[in-house]
Amino acid sequence: MPHSGKHLTLAHLREEIGRIERRPGRRGGTVACRLAAIDAALPGGGFPRGALSELSGGPASGKTAAALSLLAALDPEDLFAWVDGRGELYPPAAAARGVDLTRLLVVRPLLPAAGRRPPAREAPWRAALWACEALLASGAFAAVAMDVPVPRGIAGADAIARRLQAAAERGGTIGLWLTAPEGGLRFRVAVRLELATEAGRVVARRALLGPAAVPAGGGGRAA
Repeated sequence: MPHSGKHLTLAHLREEIGRIERRPGRRGGTVACRLAAIDAALPGGGFPRGALSELSGGPASGKTAAALSLLAALDPEDLFAWVDGRGELYPPAAAARGVDLTRLLVVRPLLPAAGRRPPAREAPWRAALWACEALLASGAFAAVAMDVPVPRGIAGADAIARRLQAAAERGGTIGLWLTAPEGGLRFRVAVRLELATEAGRVVARRALLGPAAVPAGGGGRAA
């Protein structure tokens, strides 16, 4: 990566992926995030490669910490990306979790200023979903965390789910989809964890997997 914690708008993402894109042999297995409560709740003790996993939790639930811990636990040569649809990822906090910012690519859609409506030609969440698919499928990133608030009742939720799942399989990528309990696009994933904090400690519970995509209200701040 050219410099620490590189941030890209979507206009430059395709060029960056093309520069570093690679097609590794199909990667399998799991990767532990080294947070005992999370790993204990995961089948096989880690997040599966080539698949999507969902981390669901409210503010301060630990889902962002879990995602950052997974990035920090990857091999030293691995690159990773974060699609920051809320514009809330704080790189110094990521570094404090052990994330090597020189290997982190942060992608943000152009968010409208407070009180202003987004341009009619493309909603930021649509552009962010395109970025998620491109990053997952590229083969350039060992893991992609996706924090994208999706509005209620969108059409084609099942198709979005299938495209993201196929992209993760194609790239051999660990996909982490971050949601709030009361909202966000939820769909069938390899594993779904519901996170909360109790007495200052993260508690993880493996949830039952739904049969299909569920377009629900997007909301809730990143934990």
